Amino acid sequence: MTRAVYALMASVLFGALLVATAGFESLLLDRDVIGEPDAGPFLGPAMGGAALLVVLLALMRSAALADARDGGAPEVRGTFPAQPLHDARPARRGPRPGDEGGGVPGPRPAPPSPWPAVVSAAAAVWAVMLLVGSVGYAVVRGEVVWLVLFAARYALSPFVLGAVVCAALVVLGTLLLSRAEPAR
Repeated sequence: MTRAVYALMASVLFGALLVATAGFESLLLDRDVIGEPDAGPFLGPAMGGAALLVVLLALMRSAALADARDGGAPEVRGTFPAQPLHDARPARRGPRPGDEGGGVPGPRPAPPSPWPAVVSAAAAVWAVMLLVGSVGYAVVRGEVVWLVLFAARYALSPFVLGAVVCAALVVLGTLLLSRAEPAR
């Protein structure tokens, strides 16, 4: 499988984990995910959708960077990406860095550490969830002060922190899995 497919599947997994985690937190803590009764039914899902988008973009970016580093970036051969042209020839691969004379590849360089991508994705999920929730609740209430108050109240909420932990685990697992089986 290609790294982009891993990224898409991991994003779906993250969405499922987010829903399951929020449900279990709500059940075990006996409280609503979003405690404000006037917030409406769409604020929590909007925050989760924004977190899902962040994870998808982070994984797609990591996949594109890894494919570019390995020299195996996908190419579009037809009008639809899954539709190859019949007369298209496979792309030639030139010598990679580290190749010695004779076309024999040298040792592959070690892949970069996954931790910067994991930490940045987790921090982005935290920030985006608070931003979307703050803006959404401030719009519902019609007062700008709720931008700060909502963010302060939910910065350490189990819903937001659970999403951050799930995002970190999914991104880490996906990056490690995509290294174990390189793209073909």
